[in-house]
Amino acid sequence: MPIAVLSIIGHHPRIGGETDGGKIMTDAELTALATILLVVVGGAQVGILSGQRQRQRQRQRQRQRQRQQQRLGWAEMYRRRWTELQGDWATIVFLGRKAQDYYQIAHHVKLQELREFLRSSSSDIASSWAQASVRNVCGMLSDLCSRILQGHIKIDEIYPIFGTELLRQGAPLRTLLDGNSEYLKCYGSIGPSEEELRHDRLRSEITTWLVCHDGIRRRCLIMIDLLWAEAARLEDLPPYELITAADAKARSGHLNRARLSAEVRRLGGWGARRRARHLTNTLRHAEWRRFPWTSGLNKKKMKKLDEEWTQRYLNT
Repeated sequence: MPIAVLSIIGHHPRIGGETDGGKIMTDAELTALATILLVVVGGAQVGILSGQRQRQRQRQRQRQRQRQQQRLGWAEMYRRRWTELQGDWATIVFLGRKAQDYYQIAHHVKLQELREFLRSSSSDIASSWAQASVRNVCGMLSDLCSRILQGHIKIDEIYPIFGTELLRQGAPLRTLLDGNSEYLKCYGSIGPSEEELRHDRLRSEITTWLVCHDGIRRRCLIMIDLLWAEAARLEDLPPYELITAADAKARSGHLNRARLSAEVRRLGGWGARRRARHLTNTLRHAEWRRFPWTSGLNKKKMKKLDEEWTQRYLNT
C-alpha cells in the first residue's frame, strides 16, 4: 500500500511535477504529504490488527468460560452420582473388611441386610448384588479418572465431592483392587466360621472380577492416588496417616507415577505429555519432599503437626 501511494504521488500531473502555472508543490511538501499518507495507512493497519487481536482474546475468554461451565456441570453430575451410590459404597467397605469388623459405614439396617445376603450366597453362582455394587462405584471412579487424565476436569475441582469420606475408607477398596487380603485372614486357633469363609470367598470373587476388568481396576487405583495427593497438599488427613503413606511411597511412588503416565499416554489426546508431567508432579504432594523447591511433605513440619494433632486427639 505505501509503495503504491508513492507511485501515485510521483506520477500525478499536479503533484511533484510542472504545469502551465508553474511548480505546484515543492519536494519538501511532497515528502510531507507522502509521510502523512503513510501514517494514515499504517494507522489503519494497526487498527485492523488490534481489532483482530481483541476479537481473538474475546473468543479465547468465551472458550475458557465454556470449559469452566462444562467442568462445573461434570462436577455436579459426579456429586449426584456419588450421593446415589452411597449404598453401593457401603457394600464395598463391607466386602473389603472382615465379616464382623466394627468399622463399617453402613447403617445397621443396611448392615444386617448385607449379612443376610452373605449367608444366602452360594459358592455355585456369582453374587450379583456384590458385583453390581463394585461395578457401579468402580465404574464411576474409572470414568472420572479418565476425564481427569484427558484434561476435561481438574482434581482440585472434584476432590471436595469425595474428600476424606472416601480416603478414610480407602483401604477396603484398595484391598479389593490389589487383591492383597491375606492380612484379613487371621482367625486364630479356632479357625474361620462359616460366615467368614463365605465372606472370604465373596471377596475373592470380586477381586477376580476386577482383575478381568483391568482398565477399571487400574484407573481406580490412579484415582485414589490423585485424591490422596490432593488431601496431602491440603493437609486434610491426620498427620500420622500422611507420614505412614509417605514412607510407603518412598518405595512405591515411582511405580504410581509410571502407572499414571502410561495411562495418560494410553488415553492420548492433545497435550498428553504435558498433562502426564503435571499429574505425576501432583502425586509428589503425597511423598517426602526431595529438595526445598520441589513439591512434597516436609518431615519437620509433619512431625510438628503430628504432635499437635495427637495432643488435640488426647484432649477430646
